[in-house]
Amino acid sequence: MGPAFAALRVALDALYGAIVDQEAAWEVPFLTSDEAVREAMRLSAAATRPVVIADTQDNPGAGGDSNTMGMVRALLRNGAQWAAAGLIWDPAAAAQAHRAGIGARIDVALGGTSGVPGDGPLCASFEVVSVTDGQCRFDGPMMHGMEVDLGPVACLRIDGVSIAVSSVKSQMLDRNLYRVAGIEPETMGILVNKSSVHFRADFEPIAHAVLVAKAPGPMIADPADLPWTRLPRGLRMRPMGPAFEG
Repeated sequence: MGPAFAALRVALDALYGAIVDQEAAWEVPFLTSDEAVREAMRLSAAATRPVVIADTQDNPGAGGDSNTMGMVRALLRNGAQWAAAGLIWDPAAAAQAHRAGIGARIDVALGGTSGVPGDGPLCASFEVVSVTDGQCRFDGPMMHGMEVDLGPVACLRIDGVSIAVSSVKSQMLDRNLYRVAGIEPETMGILVNKSSVHFRADFEPIAHAVLVAKAPGPMIADPADLPWTRLPRGLRMRPMGPAFEG
């Protein structure tokens, strides 16, 4: 073994040691949908900026459908006020809202078409707060200047929750994706974003806190939830998580 190889081995061992020593920094503090909403309500009670919840397991940027309703149900179940969620991809609901017009009440089976266990359409009566043509320009750091066509967009409100509904699937990575639905994100107490990471560039500057929720969805976010069969015994299935037993 020559000097160059020995030096490389030392460097690799040092890098490996640094990663292992910082294992806790890699851990994602996942919350259930109800835990995330209750914590967001607690934090927002004394905050002047919104608390953002990432609905990470239905992130369309990772292949999700962007219309699971677990987080919306949790907002309603816990009585959240001044809350908004988006984008919910449901062309039929958006079209119904456009036909009815602003101020109307419509009965809709909203979202819930992923077919994942624990999810389904939210059948309820909604107020149509806003309708637009869905033309939107990104002004945040992610994809700055890009123009997108979301098709017909509507804001549907139920109790204290405003829902941005689009006809084209899009990850919530820019605040203008709320504004195109008539929702000013800075004025809300809680924002539930169908995104995992890309939203952070535009939303963290306005956020009091960012929480990550594991509501039912098609994209498994926690590696410990995957059905492992061939990992080495004792290997942790996520940072600081349980060890694989085989």
